[in-house]
Amino acid sequence: MSLALVVALLRTLRIAGWLCISVLILLSWIPREWETRTGLPGQMEHAIAYWGTAAIFAFSYQDTHRGRLIAALVAVAGVLEMGQLWVPGRTSQLIDFAASSIGAIAGVFSGRAAIAWLIGFIMRPRH
Repeated sequence: MSLALVVALLRTLRIAGWLCISVLILLSWIPREWETRTGLPGQMEHAIAYWGTAAIFAFSYQDTHRGRLIAALVAVAGVLEMGQLWVPGRTSQLIDFAASSIGAIAGVFSGRAAIAWLIGFIMRPRH
């Protein structure tokens, strides 16, 4: 894999990560009657959404310490959950915040594991 391809991939993933944050904001702060649910329990939806977002950020921002990524994403989860207090038909629940936070933590570790695997794969000698 060429360096130019890696740089392009990381740039694309960084944009995707910020788009995920935008989607989290939108989905967190729309009125209840606008929602379309997946059929999964709400906490599972929270965990999956934050896991994916966190994995993308952890993969594309390797120079940022894991703890800082986790803290930032948990803070986002807290702000978005509290913001639901002012959205018609929505509620703010500690269990939803916890699910989002667990998803963010798992996502950061998954993203870092993925980049470590990819680096090892790229650096492996070819015979």
